[in-house]
Amino acid sequence: MSLQEIVVMIHDGEYGRAIASLEFEVKDETKPPQTRVECCRWLAECNRRLEDYQEAGNWYIEAVRIILASQADNRSKAKQALPLCDKALEAYEKEGDSADVLVATRVKQYLGGLCK
Repeated sequence: MSLQEIVVMIHDGEYGRAIASLEFEVKDETKPPQTRVECCRWLAECNRRLEDYQEAGNWYIEAVRIILASQADNRSKAKQALPLCDKALEAYEKEGDSADVLVATRVKQYLGGLCK
């Protein structure tokens, strides 16, 4: 299934079906990292709409992991990952334990240091 078809499902409110399809796409390591990151963003959005903020934060952090594993230079990776880390932190602050908030905060600090 294409990402465009999955986005249509999301707009139609079919979050469960979209989540299953997106998870399949993220796990497919033959997909380009940017595609996998985009799928993580959509997974986070689906979970946010379902008010599962913990899971939304987890998907934002997964996107950060994929970005940091890419071949780009550290500064570029940090600039791309920092907004996603901010979103993870927001989600964890709504519904997460203190360990998740702490991890997201530390990752944000690390990424901020790489951006300098």
